[in-house]
Order: sequence, then structure tokens, then C-alpha cells
Amino acid sequence: MGEQEEKEIPQSENSTQPEVAEAEPKETDKMLEKKDDKPSAEDTKSKNGSKPTTPTATEKTEKKTPAGSPTSEKKKEEIIDIPEEENNDEATKTNGAGGEGDERKMSGEEREVKPKKIPIGGLKLPGFFVKNKPKGEGDGAEGELLEKEPKEEEAKTAEEKTSKKEEKPGKNFGQRLRSFFVRKPAAEKQAKQAASNEADNKSEATAEAAAAEDGEPADNPPKKRGLLNAIKLPIANMVPKKKSDDDVELGMGKAGLASMETLDDSLKDQDVVDKAAVTKNGNDDVGKLKKSPSGEIKQASSDEKSPDGDEEQPISFCQRLRSYKCSVDDALIALGILLFVLLIAVIGYVLSHEGQTSPPIREGRFMDAVTGCGMVEGLKEDGAFAFRGIPYAVPPVGDRRWRPAQTIESINDCWNGTLKAHNTSEVCTQILGNGTVVGDEDCLYLDVVTPHVRYENPLPVVVMIGAETLMGPSPGIVRPTARFSRSHDVIFVRPNFRLGPFGFLALEMLTKDTYPHTSGNYALSDIIAALNWIHLNIRHFGGDPKSVTLLGHRAGATLVSALITSKKAEGLFTRAWISSASAILPGKPLSESEKKNEELAQALDCKDVACMRNVEAEKLWDAIPDTWLHFPADIPAAEENTTAHHEWLVLDGDILKEHPAESWKKEHVGKPLLVMGTTAHESHTESLHKRFGNWTAEEIRSFLENSKIGALNLTDEAIQRYNATNYRALVAMITDIRTVCPLLINARLQPSVPFYVVSQGEGEEQLATVDADIQAILGRYEPHTVEQRRFVSSMQQLFYYYVAHGNVPSYDPRRRVIDVGQDPLSQEDHANCNFWISNDIVPRYARVD
Repeated sequence: MGEQEEKEIPQSENSTQPEVAEAEPKETDKMLEKKDDKPSAEDTKSKNGSKPTTPTATEKTEKKTPAGSPTSEKKKEEIIDIPEEENNDEATKTNGAGGEGDERKMSGEEREVKPKKIPIGGLKLPGFFVKNKPKGEGDGAEGELLEKEPKEEEAKTAEEKTSKKEEKPGKNFGQRLRSFFVRKPAAEKQAKQAASNEADNKSEATAEAAAAEDGEPADNPPKKRGLLNAIKLPIANMVPKKKSDDDVELGMGKAGLASMETLDDSLKDQDVVDKAAVTKNGNDDVGKLKKSPSGEIKQASSDEKSPDGDEEQPISFCQRLRSYKCSVDDALIALGILLFVLLIAVIGYVLSHEGQTSPPIREGRFMDAVTGCGMVEGLKEDGAFAFRGIPYAVPPVGDRRWRPAQTIESINDCWNGTLKAHNTSEVCTQILGNGTVVGDEDCLYLDVVTPHVRYENPLPVVVMIGAETLMGPSPGIVRPTARFSRSHDVIFVRPNFRLGPFGFLALEMLTKDTYPHTSGNYALSDIIAALNWIHLNIRHFGGDPKSVTLLGHRAGATLVSALITSKKAEGLFTRAWISSASAILPGKPLSESEKKNEELAQALDCKDVACMRNVEAEKLWDAIPDTWLHFPADIPAAEENTTAHHEWLVLDGDILKEHPAESWKKEHVGKPLLVMGTTAHESHTESLHKRFGNWTAEEIRSFLENSKIGALNLTDEAIQRYNATNYRALVAMITDIRTVCPLLINARLQPSVPFYVVSQGEGEEQLATVDADIQAILGRYEPHTVEQRRFVSSMQQLFYYYVAHGNVPSYDPRRRVIDVGQDPLSQEDHANCNFWISNDIVPRYARVD
């Protein structure tokens, strides 16, 4: 060459004066010894048939300017930037073979041939992440290696940063995920890394040039060092690590996956660097960089130091934090981790809180709860917990007979330890349909069935008041079910209450013996005492005292109808559901009822209160007149006396002060919430069904002619309206007269009260019997057809939605009557009721409990 170019190799930190390795011959000396015997690179390549190498930047410059001219030498100095290893090789050639001879050879050939370079990342091996390095501007289509001005390098670096920012977030996601937690280098280290990358590229070019000078053909790859050495670099690049200062000074920058030739040449370059002598050509050290106050990175002289006397300024945590740039993928990953941790925290809190609020189950079946009188122990039953036989009032025996129920307020009436509430409580004394007397006077107990015992998320409470008549049997079919308590998340409470003469007897001697002076309606006082107990204790069983629904059936529904108008029950319940109640409510004053009941006292031959309270229960039941026990259940008779029926409920002046109908008109319009209903064949009885074998049309006509309907000449019209040709139509007619239409009159007094009629039948006659709605609500209805299954589902939806939300889904104030068949259908009115009302059949002959 015209002028020898010298390049400085970075000095190590430990040595200030470079030392030349003399232990073994230099690799470059070996190359120079063989150079004179070998043909030129161009001749060798032409002989081997390889493609001629594209002229390098040096060749292009020499073609434009004659060799040996000052301008040519100046351009070479400006353009060619030979790495440190190449400078060492050139120095070795000059010393070994003579500088002048080499210069004349270069002038004769007029160019220097460099082998084709395979760019880093050009070969992609399967199974590794490949970092696509953008092609440099100097790498031409034929592998030209052009040197760029420093300004061009800075522009290229800016363009690469811009392209990385514009790159889609999903690209190279695996590499971005691996480097998410790696600290981003500071500005000074980024400058050092850029300088080391430039030195690395130059070292690779020098290694390839040395290989070409050794006479190795381009088509013949160098000897492989084994598969393990070939995959070391890809594996090392996959694991992000912090680069040391030695790597930066040696030019070992971050590289992508390359071909086997490039990897082998890199290893060869490493050997050359390790063995070559370190010479200083007068240029600044590449590894020593400094950052100017304006932010520009420059090379620092060996004598220059930082103001503090240290070679490198410490980087504060705030600067590192500000230098970190968060991408969209980084933000999404951080957000996902945060949400996961938050979810785990919430689950842990719920589980720990649940364990703190729910008492443990002992021995797999026992559960304890707290009451005002002490602890009670219940049993696990069908997935729920049943507490049976909990006393809620003082026993009404001895001197407490025929007195209002008194809640337990004294510790003397409580128990010691834990009450075993395992068995079913004893029912109150009552008379069955066949005349049998059962039960006990000490009966003021209640049963609680709850799905769980806890204080979180209290459940609605259903208080069950059931009785076929006011003398019994009770509770009848209205019994709590553990399965439905668990499946519908409600708590069932069933209290016992006094019946017959023990629950409703009004006598003058009893009125004078109590204060306030009143008698009768003791059963209503029992229910009020039970509601007080529920209000105070139900939260300890997982119930909500602010959501209490009264469920009354038949005679129990009659008691609920009267109770919702009482001032003493206000605030103790939220809503009520009345099924098949009696529409005839107490309308007689207390004095008239006392005179009516003197017949019973005379049968017992008692003149004072002490005698009445000492009479045995069996003797008291036997003294009741037969007219008080039986009520006609079929068609009204032609000579039926409506005043002969006994009314147990009275206007006592304490619990009931006026007729419920009058109360509904004034202040109980829609308060509390109330639903009334019955079934279409409520009056069906086995005795009526067996009176005739088939109940043909002729038998039905004859039966109606001998009744009050025939006496009023309404037989033909009644048969036409009901198409009364079978037993089912006859029972529907009787039910309208006795129950449905009288209840509809009471419902019309309260415009906000929904009224329903169950019409879905079962059995051979397809009858909707008196228990159909309650059986469906409590899950004891056995459906055999698709229509019956839909009816059960509809009835349960109506009731439990009302219990939870306080309204009926199918209710429309303009179409207030709900016909519950397969599905609940709203209609404006119940058919034929206006016909019976206009002919004074209803409510005169309505059923009386």
C-alpha cells in the first residue's frame, strides 16, 4: 500500500505498556511465510471456480484515483478502518516480508480482495431464538464491507432505535419476556457497547481477510470444532446476562445466531487476539469512553479522569429508573402478575373469614348455635342443620293455661349447659279427623332448619303456620324440609301453637282473671311470641330478622290473615303468603263470643277459673259440642243455617280490635306485603267423591237441584257455566262458592295483593287438591308428566322469588288473578265469581274455620 495504516488495539486495564508474546510464533508470521509461495486470492478463486469477490471499498477508491498518488492515499486513510487484529497482521507483514515489497504488490494488483462475509444472524437454526439484526448500509448485495463516517453510524443507530419502537409488540415476544427483568444499560454503557460492536465487526473482517490470505478457498469451509462449540454462542445469547468491562473492550458485543463459518472464524479471531502483541498506533483507546455534559459520547484519553478521581461515575437508582423504558408487553405482564396476586389475596381472605364466622361441625354431624337462653345443639340432616324442640315461651300449663304466651325472660326458665335439640318437638294437644286426641299442653317449641350457621350474608326466613282446622291436625303437611332449605338458601322455622279450646276459648271468668281484661286468641299470642324469638335469635342461625315471611296454609292461613292486621305483630315480619284460608274472619265482639262459649263451661260444671284450669285435657275435648267440630264441605244445603257455625277467633280488643276487612281498607293496603291464593279443587273430599260411583250428568243435576242452588233456580245456568258433566267440574263449582270467590273479595279490598289459583291437576280425575300448591313449594309434589313438572317449577319460582325480593314475577295490577297451570298466566278476573256474588251465594256460604 502507499501508506501503512495503523490502528490501536484496546489496552487492558492491568497493563500500561503492551507486551509482545514471544513464547510461540505469531499466527500472522505463519501466514506471511506462506504468502510468497501462494498465488493471489484472485487467482486462487478463479482456479477453484468460485465467484469473484465484489470489490471492497479500497478497490473502488483506487479505481477512481491512480495508485500511489497523495489523493489516493488520503482517501484510503479516510475510508479504510482496519481493526486492531488487522493492524497487527499488517505490522507483522511489514516486519517479516518488507514493507516496500508489500506496497509494490498492492500497487501492482491495484486492489485488495476481501472474502465474502456472511452477516451475523444470516443462518437460522431451528430450536433457537434468532435475533434479526438489521442489514447495515455498507453490506451490499454481494457482501461489500464499506466503512461509514461517524455521522452515518450515529444516523444508523437512530434509525435502528426508531424501527425498534415501531416494531409490533407481539414481535420477538419470547426475547422481550426473557429480558423483562434485566436492567437496561445506562447511556454510558450503551456508548461502550456501540464502540465494542464496531470493533467486533472490524475483527471479523480481519479474520476473514487473514483466511483469504492463507489461501483457503471461499467454498471450502474451515474445519469444524464440533457441535458443542457450535451451539455455545446461541445458548449463551438465549440467557440474558450482564456484560463485563472486559467483554466490551475486547469487542465481544451481543451477537445473533450466525453460520458455522462465522462461528469458527470468531473463535479463530479470539485466538489471534489472545496471542497477538498489543501495540499502540497513536490512536485513542477504543474501550475508554466518556460522556460529555451535552450527552455526546467521546473517546477519553488515558490521562483524563472523572472529576471525582474515579474512572467511572456511579449511576444512581433514580437515573436507572428513568432510563428504563416500559413497552406494552411489559405493562401487560406486570398487570397480569398484579391481578394474580390480588386474586390469591381475595381467596385467602374469604377462606379465612369463612372459617372465623362459621362454627365447626363436631363429629361430622353436630352443630351448635346461640340463643337467648343458652347454647343449642342441632344435627346435620340432608346437607342442612336441624334444631328441633327449642322452647320459645314459658309452658302454658297450670296457672298459665288460658293466658297469653309469655316469652322466656327469666334465667329460671332456661336450661343449663347445651340443649340437645335433636328430636321433633311435641305437638300441641289437638283432635284428629277421626276424633283421636293427641299432643300435649306443654308444646310451645319451634323447629329451625338452616343450610348453615354463620353471621355473613344472612338468609331470608320462612315461618310456617299450618293447620287443617283450628282444632287440628297441625302442622299437617307444612313441615320444614332440609333439602329445600339448602337448595333455595332459606331458613324454615315452624312453631307450635295452641289449638281448639286451649288456643281460642273466650269466657267471662277468664276475661276478669287477666289484665288487660280479655280472653281468647291465645294461638295468635303464641305466634307473636314465636316471631319475637325469631327477631332476637334467628341471626345466630344464619337468618335475616329483616326478611321474615309468614307461610300460612288452610286454618294456619286464616290465623295469618287475622294477624297481619294486628298492631302487636308490626315489625316482626316482612311479608305473608296465604294459601286456602277462610274468608270468614272474626266479626263478633268479645261479649257475644263469651256468651256463646258458656255452653262449654256448663258441660264441664265449672263455676270459677280454678276449676277450668284444673280440668284434664281429655275431659275438655269431650265437652266440646259436635256443632263446633264439623262444617259442611260440599254444596250449600237448601236449609243451611250460617249462624250455627262456631267461630273460634274473636275481636278480643287486645290483639284484634276490628274486623280485618275494615283494617285492610284503611291502613293495611299493601302493608305488609301479602299474596293470597288457593287451588281450583280445594273442596274435594273422599266422602264427597264416594257419594256417587261415577258422578254422571244426571247425578250432578239431581245433586244441585236439592241444594241452595236449586232453591234459587240457578241449576241450569250453573251447569252451563261449569260444563258440569263430571266430578271435576262439580268440585270446581263448590270450591268457587266456599273458598275461591270469598278470598277474591278480600283480595279486592287490597289492590296491591296478587291472587293466584292453581289449576294444574293430578291423578285420574286431574284435580288440583287443597295441598297442591304447598306440596309443590316444599318439594313434596310428585310430578308424573311434563305439565306437572313445569307446574312445580312455576310454583317454586313464584314463592321463592317472592320470599327473596318481595314481589311476584307474573303479577300485573291490571290482570291481578294468576292462573297457575303449566305456567303462571295473568287474567283480569276469575270466571263465574261475579255470578255467585250477584246471587248472594258468596260470601254468605263461605267456609268458616
